[in-house]
Amino acid sequence: MPDVICHGGGELSESTHGEGGADGQRPETDTPETNTSAEELSSETTSESGVPATGEDQPSADVAEPEAEPEHDPGVFKTSGSFLRERVAQTLQDQGFGPSGDDVDPDPSDPSDGEDAPSSETNGSDAADAPTSDETESTAVGVVATGEARAESPSSPAEAAHPDSDASSPEEPPSSEEPPSSEEPPSSDEAASESESASEAEPSTRPLQPVEADESMWPSPQRMSTMAFPPPSGAGDEAPGQAESGAPNQDPGQTDEQAPAAEAAAGAVATKNKAKAAGKGKKKGGKAPLWWRILRVCLVLIGVGIIAGCGVFAYFYTTVEVPDAAQADAVDEGSTFYFSDGETVFAERGVAREIISYDEMTAGGDHVVEAVISAEDRGFWTEPGVSLRGTTRAVWSTVTGQQVQGGSTVTQQMVRNYFEGVSNDRTIARKIQEIIIAIKIDQSETKEWVMQQYLNTIYFGRQAYGIQAAAEAYYHKDVDEITPEEAAFLAAAIQQPTPFGQADVETTPEMEQRWQYVVDGMVTTGAITQTEADEMEFPAPEPERRTTDLSGYRGYMFQETMSELERLGYTEDMVNRQGYRIVTTFDQDMMEAAYTAVDEKVSQEELPEGINIGLSTVDPATGEVLAFFGGHDYNANQYDSSFLGTAQAGSAFKPYVLATALEQGYSFDSTVDGRGPQNINGASIQNAGNSPGGIMTLRQATEVSNNLGYINLAQEVGFEEIRDTAYAAGLPEGSILDNQLVPVMALGPSSVRPVDQASGYATFANGGTHVEAHVVREIVNREGENERPEVESNRALSESTAADLTYVLESVANNGTGRNANLWDPDHPVAGKTGTVRDEVNGGTAASWFVGYTPQLSTAVGVYNDANRGFTIPGQNISSTGLPSQIWNSYMTAVMENYEPASFPDPAFGGDNEYWAPQVTPEAPEAPVEDTPTTPEVPEIPEVPEIPEIPIEPDPGFPGEPEEPGDPGTGDPGEPEDPGGPIFPPGRGEEE
Repeated sequence: MPDVICHGGGELSESTHGEGGADGQRPETDTPETNTSAEELSSETTSESGVPATGEDQPSADVAEPEAEPEHDPGVFKTSGSFLRERVAQTLQDQGFGPSGDDVDPDPSDPSDGEDAPSSETNGSDAADAPTSDETESTAVGVVATGEARAESPSSPAEAAHPDSDASSPEEPPSSEEPPSSEEPPSSDEAASESESASEAEPSTRPLQPVEADESMWPSPQRMSTMAFPPPSGAGDEAPGQAESGAPNQDPGQTDEQAPAAEAAAGAVATKNKAKAAGKGKKKGGKAPLWWRILRVCLVLIGVGIIAGCGVFAYFYTTVEVPDAAQADAVDEGSTFYFSDGETVFAERGVAREIISYDEMTAGGDHVVEAVISAEDRGFWTEPGVSLRGTTRAVWSTVTGQQVQGGSTVTQQMVRNYFEGVSNDRTIARKIQEIIIAIKIDQSETKEWVMQQYLNTIYFGRQAYGIQAAAEAYYHKDVDEITPEEAAFLAAAIQQPTPFGQADVETTPEMEQRWQYVVDGMVTTGAITQTEADEMEFPAPEPERRTTDLSGYRGYMFQETMSELERLGYTEDMVNRQGYRIVTTFDQDMMEAAYTAVDEKVSQEELPEGINIGLSTVDPATGEVLAFFGGHDYNANQYDSSFLGTAQAGSAFKPYVLATALEQGYSFDSTVDGRGPQNINGASIQNAGNSPGGIMTLRQATEVSNNLGYINLAQEVGFEEIRDTAYAAGLPEGSILDNQLVPVMALGPSSVRPVDQASGYATFANGGTHVEAHVVREIVNREGENERPEVESNRALSESTAADLTYVLESVANNGTGRNANLWDPDHPVAGKTGTVRDEVNGGTAASWFVGYTPQLSTAVGVYNDANRGFTIPGQNISSTGLPSQIWNSYMTAVMENYEPASFPDPAFGGDNEYWAPQVTPEAPEAPVEDTPTTPEVPEIPEVPEIPEIPIEPDPGFPGEPEEPGDPGTGDPGEPEDPGGPIFPPGRGEEE
C-alpha cells in the first residue's frame, strides 16, 4: 500500500514504498524500483510559503513536464490505494488543508520559486487544488454516481511517484527536453490491468463502485492556490505533454473526446470553489456588531484608566510620607481663663481630655471598641486601612460633581485627626494623601494602636474629646463602667456630635434610630448576640454638667474675653482644643466692687425691663479694662450693657469738641456766645431749662454744660475735625455718622458704649496718648510663649492739650455739674463730664452719663434705655447728676483705696484767646448820662420778653437735682422750630 506524505499546505505526494510501487500496483519486472522516502521529499526545495513549488511556480522554460501516462480503462474499479488516498485527502481537508479561494497564486516568474522548485515528477506541474471536505465529498459522489469518464491528470500522485519518472532530481533541475523513452510511463492498458490485479490481490473494505478512470478527482501534490486556474499566459514554452496533446491542460492519456469533459468538470469545481471562497471572504471582511465596538472602546478606556490610576497611586505612594509628629490638637486640652493675677481661675473652656491606653478602654469589656467599629467601620479588623467600596463611592461622588463624599475608615479618620500636616480640607489631594498614609500606617502599626489614637482624639459632643471625656460628659462615669448600650450611644454620637451633645433626658427619634443601627451592627459583627440586643433599652444621657460657673458677672467676663480672642484670630475650636492659658485684665476685687456699687443702688429686681446700667473702668496707661458691669446675672440675661449696649453720648461728648479747639491753638479762656435762644441755620435753639445763658469762656461753658456756646464752638473748629479727634481719642471708627456732622453734633447725638467713653477719657488722663482698650493680657500656649499681639497705641492729643483739657474737666467735678461724682479726696482728684439725653417726644430721660477719671483710672457709667426712649426707675433720679454720678462715686471710692495718691499735671494754659461773642460798643454805657430821656429806654431789650416763648421746659421730674448759684445757665438745643431741618437730631435735647 502506498505511503501518503503531506508536504504542508495541503499538498500530497506518494512514495513508491509498498507493494508494487505506485498506487499499490506492482511495477513491471524490467522497471527499476525507485523509493522516494520522507527524508528525500523533505530535502526538496520549497517555496517561501512552505509548499513545494509546482511547475507553474517556475518559468516554463525550466519546467520539464512528465510524459503522458497511458490512458486507464474506464471500467476499472477503485483499488484499495485509491480508496486510501481519498480517505487521506478527506482527512487533510477536514483539518484545514483544503483549497481556499482566498489563496493568491504567486507570480510564476518569481525567481525564488523557480530556483528552489523540485522536479516535476515529484510535485506535478499542473495538479489541481484539493477541494474542501464538502466539495470533495460532493464531487466524488457525483462522479461515481453518474459514471462520467474523467481524464487522468498527468500530475496525479501515482504518476509523480512512478519508478520511471526519476529523471529529474533536486540536484539536477528538469530540462525542457523530452525525457527518454525508457522513462515513459506505462500505457493506459497496462495501468488498467495493473489496477485490476491490485484490486484482486487486495480486497476492498467496502462494496466497490464502478468509477471512471479519472485520477483528477484525487488530491495532487501542487500549490492549492493554483487549483482550477490555467497557467499564466506567456509563461514560457508549453510543456511537452501539452504540446503533444494539443491542449494546454490536457492530460497526456486523454483522448480528444475526453479532454473537453475533463476541462468542463474541472471548471465547474473551480467555479464552485471560487464562489464559496468569495462568500467566506465577505464574512471575514464585514464590520463587527455595534455592541462589540462600543464594548471594545469602553474596555480600552477602562484599561487606560486603570493603568493611569495605578501610575498615580504609585507616584503618591512613593512621595507621600507618614508624618513623624502628631497634631497639636490630637492631644489637645481645654483652655483656662484667669483673672489679672494669673492665678485665680474664673472659667475653663474646651477639651476635658484624659489620654488613656487601649487596655484601659477595654478594661470593662470589648463592647466600647466594638460599638465604635459597628458605627464607623465594620471592616476595621480585616481591611488594609482603607475601604475600597467607601473610597470608590467617594471618588465617584467627586467625579460626578456631587459633594466630596466621605468614605473614611477608622484608620483614615485617625490619620486626619492625629497626624501633623494632614488637613481637614475637603479636596481630592487631601483624600489621596489620607489614603496613602492610612495604608502605610496599617502596615506599620497594630490595629489596637490605631484604635487607641482614634478614641483619644475623636469629638463626641458636649465639649468632650476622647472616649474617657465622653463617658464623663454623658454618663458621669469612667469608660470602664460604660455598659454596651451606653457604648452604642457614644459611638452613635461620633457622626453627629452636636445634636447628641444637646440631648438631655429627652432625645429625638433620629438619635434612637442611629443607636439602633449601632446595636444591629454589633450583632452583625458578633460583638453581642441577638438576644442581648433585644434586651437593650435606649440609654438616655444624664443632664449635662457645667464645668464652668458662668453665673453673675463671670459669664460676661468670659463672653467678652471670647469676643476679643475671636477678633485676634483665635477661634472657639482653637480655644477648646489647644490648651491656652488666657490671662485677662479683670481685677477680681474691682469686679466685685463694680457689681456691688450697681446692685446697692438698683437691684436686679428693681431694674425695669429694657433699662441697662453699664460701667467700665480702663487703665489709662495700659488700656486694660480692669472692671466692668454688664448685668446682674449672665445666666438670666446675656446682654452685656458695657460692651454690647449703646446710647447717645449727650453732653459727655463735649470734651472732644473742646479738645479739638485746644489742638487748633485756642485757649480754654476763649469767649463764646452762650446766650439763648439763637437762630442756627434757620432754627431757633434754646438752652436747657430756658436758661438765658450768656457770653462766657470755654471753661465756664464746660462747667455749666452750656449748649449754645458749644454749638458755636463746633462751627468754628469744624465738624470733620471733631470727629477725627474723637476717633483718635478712642471712639470706634464709624460710630459718628456723616449725617451727624452738623452744629448740634457737640451735644452728642452719636451712640457710644460705656467702654468706649472710658477709653476716650483715658486718653485725656494719659497725657493725650491713646492705648487700645482690651480685656486679654496674655495668651500663653503649651510652650509657655505669650502669643498676644502687642497692644496698639497712638498719640491723639498733645500733652499740653491733655493737661489743659483735664484742668477744665476737673473744674466741672469741683464747681460744675459733676460735683455729685467728686470724691473730694485731695489724694485722688477727679475730672469728668456729665451728660443727659432728653426724649422730647415722649418725655423723660433717654440716657444719662457720668464719665470721669483720676490720674490712675478712667471710668464711665451710663444708664440708658435699649429703645433710646424716655424711662424712669422707681425711687431714682436718673439724670446725669443723679444715679450715674452716685454709682461712679460709690465705685471709685472703693477701688481708689488700693491706689497711691496722685495728681493731675499742671495746666499749660496754652493757645490764644479768641473772642467769638458779639462785640459791645463803648458808646452804649454813655448814652444814659448825656441824654436822660433815653434812660427809660434801656430796659426795652427785645430779647428779654421773648425768653418765655421758647417751648423748651426744664424737667420738673427731678427736683432733687442740685442747682449751682451763679450758673449763667445750662444749654439745650431744644426742639427745633423746624423739625424737618437736616441739622438737628429728632426729638432729643441735652439737659446738662
